[in-house]
Formats: sequence, C-alpha cells, structure tokens
Amino acid sequence: TGCLVKAVETAAQREAFIVGKPNRFMFDCVAAEFPVDPARTIMVGDRLDTDILMGNGCGLTTLLTLTGVTALDEVRGCQDSGCAARHSLVPDYYVDSIADLLPALGE
Repeated sequence: TGCLVKAVETAAQREAFIVGKPNRFMFDCVAAEFPVDPARTIMVGDRLDTDILMGNGCGLTTLLTLTGVTALDEVRGCQDSGCAARHSLVPDYYVDSIADLLPALGE
C-alpha cells in the first residue's frame, strides 16, 4: 500500500495522514467512544511492527500470536538489542496460536 499512498500524495501534492497501525489514531477513536482502560486492555496481533508496536505505544498489554509473519527468533533479537526502537516491538506475551487462548476464555 505504500506505493499507492505515495502515488496519491504525489498527485494531491500533500502528505497523507496515516490512521492505520501502528499509529495510535484508531485507539484514540475507540477510547473516545468507549470506556477503555489501557491497564485492562490487550492488543493481540501477529506482527511486531504494526500490532505490537501500536499496543505498546498505547500503553496496552500485548500478545503476539506466532501464526503470522513474526517468528520467535525475531522477538528474541528485539529483546537482546540495545536499541530502544527495537525494544518497543517486544510483546508482553506470546502464544503459538490464538487457539491457545481458548482454555483461558472458558474459565
């Protein structure tokens, strides 16, 4: 989508305002309409650079599912890095599959 955004920016002669992940705009819109307590909210996703980054940036607990493009080795690389930007990609928790959460939901 980056190529399409750049084409529209060029045609419009102005910079686009990105509202998708990891921008916190979506979270702010939801929080403005509903009583969301970040301390009791979890962001579940399968990508470090969008889902987990957004959740961490919004002060949410984050859960990475390893069913997407992110592998556990990538998470470990971020954890072991001395780079603050890479540390913001580290989830609080991870599961192999979202199905791993089903037993907890039944309790």
